[in-house]
Amino acid sequence: MSRFPFGLPFGWYPVAWSRELAVGEALARRYFARDLLLFRGESGEAHVLDAYCPHLGAHLGVGGRVVGDTIQCPFHGWRFGGDGACVEVPYAKRRPQAARVGAYPTRESAGVLWAWYHPERVEPAFEPPEIAEFGAPDWTPEWTAYDWTVKTHPQEVAENSVDWPHFHEVHLMDPPPERDVRFVGHEILWEAATRKSVTTLDGASDEIRVIGRNPGLGSSYVRYTGMGETVIVMGMTPIDEASLHMRFGVIGKRDGRSEEEMTRFHQAYADDMAAAVEQDFPIWENKAYLPQPRLCDGDGPVPEFRRWAAQFYVPESSQAR
Repeated sequence: MSRFPFGLPFGWYPVAWSRELAVGEALARRYFARDLLLFRGESGEAHVLDAYCPHLGAHLGVGGRVVGDTIQCPFHGWRFGGDGACVEVPYAKRRPQAARVGAYPTRESAGVLWAWYHPERVEPAFEPPEIAEFGAPDWTPEWTAYDWTVKTHPQEVAENSVDWPHFHEVHLMDPPPERDVRFVGHEILWEAATRKSVTTLDGASDEIRVIGRNPGLGSSYVRYTGMGETVIVMGMTPIDEASLHMRFGVIGKRDGRSEEEMTRFHQAYADDMAAAVEQDFPIWENKAYLPQPRLCDGDGPVPEFRRWAAQFYVPESSQAR
């Protein structure tokens, strides 16, 4: 019996940090309860395909070779383009018209390779997030990145963004007194602030303000101001129905420190933020999903969140596996 009463939600999911996939490289991945192939052609464009060659079933990501902007099967040398179509059979005069592998719409932005998953292979209904700060000259140049495998579901992780009371018990901190959550189309837009000033080393004080967006159930990104400026991206890519690959990345705005000081400060800050995320893991990995939880007036907008989340599922009977 499944832990969760729903399948895999459709949407955009990170499948790699851009720096993991060099030109001419291919990677094997397992996401969405499927084996996948990632490759970057000589033009620099990245592609995501189903892993198995339609000829005799070889895994294209294990021994497959990038040739131009195609992937060559390690078994018989068939080549496939980024759209999944077979473009060459080296020993045949005609290519079978039905010889193609499933392809996933991809986008690459802010140092992340995104793939669109839909169980019925419907085209994207919205776009993945763009993060203007990434690559800006006054920001750290690359994500300080963390990766975990967690036994949970993307919806459980996303629900945390509206569950304010858990801050006290899990993260040993008071929930922010100012908070606002809005559900707008495919996004959650939320904002939180604390009026309690935080004193810095130079004697100044500042308000901490957090602005977050969840574009679907596959990712979130958060901007922190006060005590410096920081942007965080988090991806929740399902491996299967009961586990996911969580990516967590942090960049920070340069504030006049030397390069060495900035690197040391930013690494310590990112480590602290990642440690806070890890505090949630024992809860997520051992809790049960309750379709009808007994909520009280101090809880966050969990019912509204779940109604919003329902838009990212299709009826199980119609899912094309």
